[in-house]
Amino acid sequence: MHSSLMSSSKTQSTLLERLRDGEDALAWSEFSDRYWRLVFSYARRRGCSDHTAEDVVQEVMLVVFTHREVFRYDRARGRFRSWLGALVQNTVAKRRRQPADRIRGCGGDQQEGILAVEADEAEPDAAWEAAFDDAILATLLDEVRREVTPQTYQAFELTALQDLPGDQVAEITGLRRNAVYAARLRVVRRLQELGAFYREDGQLTERLKQALASRPSAAVERSVVARIEETDRRGVELNQ
Repeated sequence: MHSSLMSSSKTQSTLLERLRDGEDALAWSEFSDRYWRLVFSYARRRGCSDHTAEDVVQEVMLVVFTHREVFRYDRARGRFRSWLGALVQNTVAKRRRQPADRIRGCGGDQQEGILAVEADEAEPDAAWEAAFDDAILATLLDEVRREVTPQTYQAFELTALQDLPGDQVAEITGLRRNAVYAARLRVVRRLQELGAFYREDGQLTERLKQALASRPSAAVERSVVARIEETDRRGVELNQ
């Protein structure tokens, strides 16, 4: 298991416990905000259009909302990661098999589908593993960005993610050239402290670029957020 996965396991298990309890309204919002981009990214990696990937997100989130009691986090087995991966893979496969005009609205036959996922315990495929790792990296970067000053993060972003030379970044940020590289190193080290992987073979910044490139556009963000809110309403109706 990657160190980043281990470092985030306590936070993840706590969130799942809150979600399963059903009394914490913020848990669902936190869960959907943390994981919908992962689901969307995987669907796109598997060849879905933006619209179909949005459908996958909405369907997966409805299953999660209406079957929160299935969560039993097992750190050693990575149960949640595998369960969510199997659910998303099955949903994508169903969407890709069926013509758009034959796809039934989500919610009608989800009990059978989720039980199949629960019993299957299939290992996630390579595309899911890559999407999951990218989502973790992007989340860690968001956390570091909130911790450091805007100037420090800008120096890191321009040098590490946009490959601008130090002299040019110094002019943009108002920092000395040495301070620019010190700021970059500070962000990288903090990412490593939080559990970012790929540090041993020097691939961390390249994987960060990939993780950020896989994030959906602003238009997709707005559309998915609206659909998740709709899912929230439908889930409440189904649970009544």
